[in-house]
Amino acid sequence: MRLRRLVSLSLLAVAFLSCRRAPELAPAPQRRVANEDELAIYRVLTESTYVRSTGRPVAVLSTSLDSACGTATCAPLARRWGLESPWWAAAADSARARAANAALLRRAADTIDLRRISEGHDEIIPIAGKEIPAPSSDERSWGEFQYYHKGAGGVLRFSPIGFSPSRREAVVFLEWDCGPACGHDLVTALRVDSASTWHVADMLLLSSRQPRGASH
Repeated sequence: MRLRRLVSLSLLAVAFLSCRRAPELAPAPQRRVANEDELAIYRVLTESTYVRSTGRPVAVLSTSLDSACGTATCAPLARRWGLESPWWAAAADSARARAANAALLRRAADTIDLRRISEGHDEIIPIAGKEIPAPSSDERSWGEFQYYHKGAGGVLRFSPIGFSPSRREAVVFLEWDCGPACGHDLVTALRVDSASTWHVADMLLLSSRQPRGASH
């Protein structure tokens, strides 16, 4: 009788454990070289938005942004990167927009190598983080930076890219620095056309840094 009771208790314990859901673990961060779709998106944003608007070459950090936040008052990453809602989608494609947002958040900690971004694109300059002027740098430091980097109008830092399941929509966060108290953060949505060319669909400005006395 005692042996039968022990066997019954063991079976119950096994059944209980099998019913418990295993914890869902986030994908382990990856380190990889940007693929052709990613490079096309990074180049479109760099050239169509920043090279065109400044009329100058633009530097791009050669590795993707670190998603960590070092302050005690950090907002959740989805809020910091503008991914809390499918703001860029029409009602018909909101599900695809949410999927792209979720894909970016899942891969936010990945390290993407962007050094190939300049291949065939003379106005894009890949640079290492140590070459970027510090946030507290003055105009002289930025002048020296421009002198050594073909007169670059500023520096772009890109997040990894979130793709929808069809890979026809994408979303990416970026930071633009162009001098002391000059720059902005924004999130951009893109779509690919029938010719497999990526186009900017919409942009959302998250924050802006302007010198004192600048007009708003």
